[in-house]
Amino acid sequence: MKNGKKVLKYVITDKKDSGLQGDDVRGNAFNKIAHGAMLGKNINHFEGWLKERLTGLNKVYYLHTKYLLVDPLGVAPLVVSGSANFSENSVDNNDENMLVIRGDRRTAEIYFGEFMRLFRHFYFRSVESDFDSGENRSRMFLHTDDAWAREYYNPESPKCAERLYFSSK
Repeated sequence: MKNGKKVLKYVITDKKDSGLQGDDVRGNAFNKIAHGAMLGKNINHFEGWLKERLTGLNKVYYLHTKYLLVDPLGVAPLVVSGSANFSENSVDNNDENMLVIRGDRRTAEIYFGEFMRLFRHFYFRSVESDFDSGENRSRMFLHTDDAWAREYYNPESPKCAERLYFSSK
């Protein structure tokens, strides 16, 4: 929450069990989380898809991008990006860095566009992974009536917050 207002957060993690398990993160409906993953081994419900495979080039399987965006579509966005992992080794021993860019709306929008591209890529895999494990299966199916739209107009719903944020009211 910020000033009593629920705030949307989009997070991409390198794996499902990344340590973001607490109710303040995973249990908060205003947090959308996607994790690095390949499509499941049993992808029969996605007929015609090629089996994904890793290249084996390094230990970081899915994602090595590091950036933080604060209100990237707002009037005073903040972008933090660079090579540092925020680990003790990264900060004390390696020649790693981070840039802090404040108020540059164009830069923030470019970073945000790339973030959402990656987020949607991995979010699809997160949903598919949940489907395979039997978790959150309801996310895979459409409503047969107009019930899906109600959440987008309920001020307590994360979908309403998304609609307002992305449509500029």
